[in-house]
Amino acid sequence: MLQAAYYPAQQSETVDARWSELERWTLEVCVMRAEGREGEAVRVLKEHMPAVIRDWSVHCGLARDVIQERLRRLFDDTQNFVARGLAQRRLITADLMARGGAMDTANAAPGGALGLRRHVPVGDVVGMLDGLAEAEREAKREAIWPLRSRATSAAACL
Repeated sequence: MLQAAYYPAQQSETVDARWSELERWTLEVCVMRAEGREGEAVRVLKEHMPAVIRDWSVHCGLARDVIQERLRRLFDDTQNFVARGLAQRRLITADLMARGGAMDTANAAPGGALGLRRHVPVGDVVGMLDGLAEAEREAKREAIWPLRSRATSAAACL
């Protein structure tokens, strides 16, 4: 790795560990946003990420412009990775649903309740119907292939 040329092995391991933590939190933020948990993502970005970024950048020994480029590339690559994964998930679940593998909407959500991902004004009937249709499709997708399963939650903790 690039840091190994600048630091002794022990210090390089510390820098690598900090970079790994940065990668993990970046992925978590991107997944939160993909799940519609914008508030949690913003909280992590404001409260946790600055310290992790500062800690890594102080110890990595790279020039400021190189640091900024690596961080920009990390965020871009992670956002693209999550977007590709969600697109693949949509394609796979659409195929499964088309083949008759879809579960009944009432079984997809606890108690048959569906939640809208976006705010719809009370008088916007068309928006409500569109939102309800979107929520039903998402509930079916989640029933077939949840974004957050025990396996993905365990992997996020690694």
